[in-house]
Amino acid sequence: YQLSNIYDFDPAKHSVPHEKLTCLDRWILGEFAKLEKDVVQAFDKYEFHVVYQKVSQFIAVELSSIYHDVIKDRLYTDAANSHRRRSTQTALHRLVAGLCKMLAPVLVFTADEAWDFVPGKTVESIHRAGWQPSCVFVSESELNDWRVLFAVRDMALPELEKARQAKIIGKSLDAKIEIPKGSLEAQMGRLDDLRELLNVSQIRLTDSASPVVSKADGQKCERCWHWETDIGSAPEHPTICGRCVEAVKQAKG
Repeated sequence: YQLSNIYDFDPAKHSVPHEKLTCLDRWILGEFAKLEKDVVQAFDKYEFHVVYQKVSQFIAVELSSIYHDVIKDRLYTDAANSHRRRSTQTALHRLVAGLCKMLAPVLVFTADEAWDFVPGKTVESIHRAGWQPSCVFVSESELNDWRVLFAVRDMALPELEKARQAKIIGKSLDAKIEIPKGSLEAQMGRLDDLRELLNVSQIRLTDSASPVVSKADGQKCERCWHWETDIGSAPEHPTICGRCVEAVKQAKG
């Protein structure tokens, strides 16, 4: 998945500095840095079962269930050279290179084969590449924001599932969700991050005691599948939203 989504990424040209990465990309790189530290300690103690457990857990939860799922919209529908897409590709590049190095001692041939497709590598074989665990800084305030956002996500996902079962929505992108103001405390400015984390089309804050899910406003964009109220605002592209119109224009230009 990671390799397939950096096919047009040149680290020398497209890498985004750490401080300019999106919050989501900084979060996953911070989590990966924790994993690397744990894996190094396990290798030093010859505890290969711990390596397997830690890596499997990270791939199943932080990567597959959260990060890889959330970034699909960025990778597939943002303009090819947009900051958000290049930021995510920067994170994917660092993740896949790090995973190859981390797994090289135990998946000798597979790691080397994957390494062949990593853009910008400076040595041909993974077994000649040095491995120094990442040193990624994520501020305590930003980490606290993510703790709150994930807590809200845990509260909202069951309500989205109930709405699916009640046929109010089909996919989560069909939804508009109202979130209690009190649950976000100081994270009012992170609504876009929360909307992306929940994979819904619209989100708003209310005085309700719990999340409320309804059908999203507007129409479904044929390109990104988000429900938006500006569908048809561009006569030359009557079935897609404003964001997708800009992405298509850049692709053609």
